[in-house]
This record gives sequence, C-alpha cells and structure tokens, in this order.
Amino acid sequence: MIKKQIFLAPLYGIRSSLEKSLKINDSLLLRNINLIDKESDYFKTYNLQGNYNVVLEINYKYNSKDPSEPVPGVFLNIVNKFDASLVVFGDGKAGVAAVIPDIKSNNYPGGEINFSGKVGYGESLDQEINENFIEYYEKFSKAYDMRPVAFDVFRRSQDRNTNNDKTIDSCIILESIFVPIGERLKKPFILNGLKILGYDLNNIKSIDDLIEYRNAIIHADRKKQLRLLSSSKYTYQWFKNTFKLIRKILRKYVDNPWI
Repeated sequence: MIKKQIFLAPLYGIRSSLEKSLKINDSLLLRNINLIDKESDYFKTYNLQGNYNVVLEINYKYNSKDPSEPVPGVFLNIVNKFDASLVVFGDGKAGVAAVIPDIKSNNYPGGEINFSGKVGYGESLDQEINENFIEYYEKFSKAYDMRPVAFDVFRRSQDRNTNNDKTIDSCIILESIFVPIGERLKKPFILNGLKILGYDLNNIKSIDDLIEYRNAIIHADRKKQLRLLSSSKYTYQWFKNTFKLIRKILRKYVDNPWI
C-alpha cells in the first residue's frame, strides 16, 4: 500500500532566506521557514537549537509494507543525496539538521536528528541558493546516481576532524570517479584524468602529494609519515587548499560526468 508522509528538513549553514520558494522536483520544495505556523518553536520541541532560515519540505511516498520505510528509506532515497548536494555546491558547513514530520502531521511519531548545534562564524555555505540551484540539483542527481560512493564519502568527510581521515576519504573519492573497476594502478588514472580536464601542474602536484601521504598512512609507514610531515609542504593551509580542490573536482564531475 502506497502512503504519503510530509517531512520537514531544516537546513543549517544557509546564511540568508530565499527570495522565493524553489520547487526542486515533485518531491522536494525548498522554502523559507514558516513564521505563521511558528516552525522555529516546533523545531525546538525536537531539541533543534540552531537558527534556521530555510527548510526542505519532503513529500515522501513509500510502500507501507516495506519495513525500511519511511525511515531510513527517506534518508537512503532522498536526504543523503540532498545533503551531499549542498557540500558540493559550495564551500562551507551546511546540510540537513534533522528530518521530522510536518507540523500538521498527527499520525507519525518521532524524527531523526543529524545536527543540532549552531554553525560558527564563517562556516556557512559561501554560495547563494537561488533559481540556479534547481538546474544544479538536476545535474547533481544524475552524477550522484552514477557515483554515489564518491559523493557520500565527501559528505561524511566534512565532519572529519583529522587530516589523515580526510586524506583517505579524498583518495577514495578520486578513485571512485577516475579509476576503472578492476584497475590496481590507481594514481596514473587519477593524474592523467586531471591533465585531461585541464588542471594546472600545481593542482596535479597537490593531488600527487596527497596520494603519497595517503599511501604512507594506509601502509602504516611511520618513517615516511614523519618524513613527509617534517617537510615544509604538508602545512595546515596546504591540507585545507587541497581538500577544497577535491570539492572543485567533484563539482566539475557534476557539470560534465565523464564516466
């Protein structure tokens, strides 16, 4: 039996309200928080303490006989993809704070919290969400369906605290979009792919160095790790810039998937 449930997903990291609501597709509506219905107060009943400007309204249809529905089905089918789309769309900390039933629902208990804190200064998404996001999300959906591992790993990597973890995640992402299935020599495919896409030598060298650092971690080569970290190359700013480069590569994949 097919049922319908409307979920609300308040988004953190969106600095300003939308000029107008955006119908992403038949299931998703991106809109400003509803002040008339006092949605802010409603969110607080779920211990959501952030100040939210924008809400993703999900019109979710599902098979009621499926034990995975509507949760975690709504995450697997919709939320994870949308969450990933935000961190690829621009730099900064943004995403789905929670998935809870619509304020007018009285037939569905509970909800699920992803993020309930407040975004710090300068951490919010650096890109404005407007009508262009609709076209972007259509392209993103196609790219995501082709390479879900790459985008899911990148999404999760945003919450990583160490450079080692982010380095491993970044190499998984690069392998997912550049390396054919079954190939054991991964680095040549990644570096040649970057050359074909027109990246300059400095960017290609950064990815080469990132892979070398990843190899030292994976193979538990303590001497190599110490040697690399003691050089003047692997600084805080170098890691920061290189991880931003990973996002730019993913964004280019969204605009024109090559595999």
